[in-house]
Amino acid sequence: MVPAADQSDLSPIQAALFTPRRAPGEALRAEPAQALTLISAAGVGSARYRALLNAFGSPGEALKASERALCQVPGIEAVTAAAIHAAARQGTGEKLLEALSRCGARIVSIWDSEYPRLLKEIHDPPALLFVRGELPCAGEFCFAIVGTRHPGLYGMKQAHVFATDLAAAGVAVVSGMARGVDTSAHDGALQARGRTFAVFGCGVDIIYPAENRSLAERIAASGGLISEFLPGVEPDPGLFPRRNRIISGLCRGVLVVQGSETSGALITARYALDQNRDIFALPGNVDDRRSRGPHRLLREGAILAESAQDVLRELGRGGSAGEEEGGREAPKLPALTPSEESLLARIESEPVHIDQLVRDLSRPVASVLADLLGLEMKGWITQSPGKLFTRKQY
Repeated sequence: MVPAADQSDLSPIQAALFTPRRAPGEALRAEPAQALTLISAAGVGSARYRALLNAFGSPGEALKASERALCQVPGIEAVTAAAIHAAARQGTGEKLLEALSRCGARIVSIWDSEYPRLLKEIHDPPALLFVRGELPCAGEFCFAIVGTRHPGLYGMKQAHVFATDLAAAGVAVVSGMARGVDTSAHDGALQARGRTFAVFGCGVDIIYPAENRSLAERIAASGGLISEFLPGVEPDPGLFPRRNRIISGLCRGVLVVQGSETSGALITARYALDQNRDIFALPGNVDDRRSRGPHRLLREGAILAESAQDVLRELGRGGSAGEEEGGREAPKLPALTPSEESLLARIESEPVHIDQLVRDLSRPVASVLADLLGLEMKGWITQSPGKLFTRKQY
């Protein structure tokens, strides 16, 4: 057995032979400050953070590793290894954890069952999300509405109407809480008493623009505020494209309402295309330069959307488009309580035992059993012999 004092000089593969391994999500829950320290170090970011956890098993072990051992991880150079040690000396993670606590936010890692499945499937998904409120539930149908910060009355009205009608149909509306189209979309969803999610291009503790503070509180109460950026990161034009990939990544489709050909909304559409999402565009006045972005998308094959019903039909949420192969219409399942939603998020196509669910949720057995019965009666799950539960596939 190699003495513990020498393990920091081993290669990550050698160290793995002597270090007890934990699942990355479990390691983050046990070491949130260390996780924040590691990902905050200059040059780390999501991809290298994941590589470091794969190599060392936990944020704490990565922070304790020597620079020599760190540099054996693909993508980690000497300057990054030095930055990791500097962040550890400065106690960066503790300060970031305090900032998250002050604004009522929490950390969700890509290894957590709560992490949205669609987002996990994109290229370069965020390793960590910082969330005020909730994330979209498993199976929740999300749709993005984006556009210029300087829309006309037509754009403002259409963003609001689309969001209201989609939310009334049970669709969660996702946008970026910027001025203009984003603000109108969030407000429309809220007026319909629907769910809406805002993805920030800054830290989740910073409300931008400031005049949307009240809107942000309403969004957090109905859905959630989401960011991949650390607390304290100020809004910057260079960050918004990265934010846009999350907006499209959370959703089944994206509607571009108004925007020039250089609008950030078209960046979201490009990400949506790369992520194999459906792109919709609102036709507009040919004399209005704000119509050029949507019209360009239409020429390139985007789906023309004149109403929310066009979106619902195309994505199989209404009309004949809602029918499955063979002509059978997909059932409309009853709504869930918050505790049922939390439980359903942990049940997938693979059977899971009730004991595992009780451990994951840290809830009494009787409470979990009651919600399992509710989910089964509502048609969301099935029970197999041995207290095994599986999500129904429609």
